[in-house]
Amino acid sequence: MNIKIITVGKIKESYLNEAIKEYTKRISPYAKLKFIEVKDEPAKDNASDKDNLKVKEVEASRILKNIDSRDYLIALAIEGKQIDSLELAHKIKELPTYGNSDIAFVIGVSLE
Repeated sequence: MNIKIITVGKIKESYLNEAIKEYTKRISPYAKLKFIEVKDEPAKDNASDKDNLKVKEVEASRILKNIDSRDYLIALAIEGKQIDSLELAHKIKELPTYGNSDIAFVIGVSLE
């Protein structure tokens, strides 16, 4: 199984980078883990809804370039449905049944 974690912008916090290294090491016997950081589009603090939409469209395009048609897409969003670890593990276990063996987690920006 291949797992991609696609983020918008660079992860700058050293504690997060250390956690990424640790979890990559832990999961490596079970899956190939790849982190993809796409460039974030500059956004103004007081941007209009139209300007924010343009930023989202540009970043979405960059994200989509890294998603394959065989990937099972999981978008991590604040307004999304929250599931626990057991539910996620069950979902991942079921994926090959439906013809998916690769997963792409997407973490976007926090523009509203």
